Amino acid sequence: MSDPGWQVVADSLERKCAAPTTEQITVAQALGAALRQDTPALVAAAELRVLLRTPLGLTLAGDFDDEEYEVLLDLASRTGLAVPDMEQIEYRELLNAWLHVARDCESAAALRRLKPAVDDVVTARDRRKGPDLYGEISSVGANGRLYFRGGHGLGTAPHRITRIVRPDEDGYADQLRLAREYVAAAQSNPTRITRAQEVQLAQWRVSFPATPAAVEALRNALETADDEATMQRLLEKHPALLASTVVGTHDTWVRPQVQLGNHYMADFMIAGQTSLGIRWTLVELESPVSRMSNPGNKRASTTLRHAVDQIEDWRRWLSANLHYARSARNADGLGLPGITAEVPGLIIMAREDADDAAADIRELHARRSHIQVRTYDWLMRINESPDPLRRDAPEQRDRLA
Repeated sequence: MSDPGWQVVADSLERKCAAPTTEQITVAQALGAALRQDTPALVAAAELRVLLRTPLGLTLAGDFDDEEYEVLLDLASRTGLAVPDMEQIEYRELLNAWLHVARDCESAAALRRLKPAVDDVVTARDRRKGPDLYGEISSVGANGRLYFRGGHGLGTAPHRITRIVRPDEDGYADQLRLAREYVAAAQSNPTRITRAQEVQLAQWRVSFPATPAAVEALRNALETADDEATMQRLLEKHPALLASTVVGTHDTWVRPQVQLGNHYMADFMIAGQTSLGIRWTLVELESPVSRMSNPGNKRASTTLRHAVDQIEDWRRWLSANLHYARSARNADGLGLPGITAEVPGLIIMAREDADDAAADIRELHARRSHIQVRTYDWLMRINESPDPLRRDAPEQRDRLA
């Protein structure tokens, strides 16, 4: 059986911190110098560069200050490494080598203490982002760094680990969930989705624009509907009416009634894809006969405040469940690739009314909450006169594919 990854790395790091190699001793003797046996190999290499600086024309930085030397002392004290006095280190080249040795000694010691393996879940201190960092180990780097699965380079030094949980230990499932959500939140560009993820959305792909029959159905519904359930059924039957509300120059998808955990359900979630990636929108429907503002004080109505609260609740849920939300449905996820916790919102409610303070309210929520508040008359207008430049016709894309 081969050695585990951590042991191979620890052995390699310790060799760099050990005595000079035979080759280094031979070169030093040829130069008329001697290397101490307690000199780490990395430092010995730096000493040889100092000796060869003149014949090889090397330019070496010389001066360094007390603060830099204090950093070395701090690192060395954590691993029991004996380092020379500051006066004995003439060149920054040598100081940097000792710093490298101190870090490698610290990493090797931590690896031997932790014995980390692929699939273990770790909790670590992260000075930049806060007290807790979670990760599911995917590999151990040559410098001892523990890399996290799905993290696009995210990881941590082993000496920062405060807890490690193995797959066969109690609490592993909870820690694994924390790790996956942490990595999902840390992704720098989650809106770039793969072709496979696009295929997973295929059943909700819609054409643009909406057909004349769909527009007529919307017009008829607005003449008689007095609750949001009627509008929900209509828009589920004609999703292209909602597709017109987002920009998707490549593709657009409309998903109805998306369950978010045990307590929330979004009426619709719309995704538009452009060359910049995929952008989701949370949609909350209210009754066409509701009002945006109170007749007396012109402030947001109870119905509107409730709708805004709904979208904020969905966002909070997403912020704690991003990995679950983005994972494919056949992997027990929600199948919302590229979604973020900052997803914009769209509330569609009411009819246009000169006595309703709609303009001020729309501007307020768009500026503060990234939530657009629109009327059903607005939805009608953008479907009666769709902008042909908003997206390519899907049937044309199919012919050109």
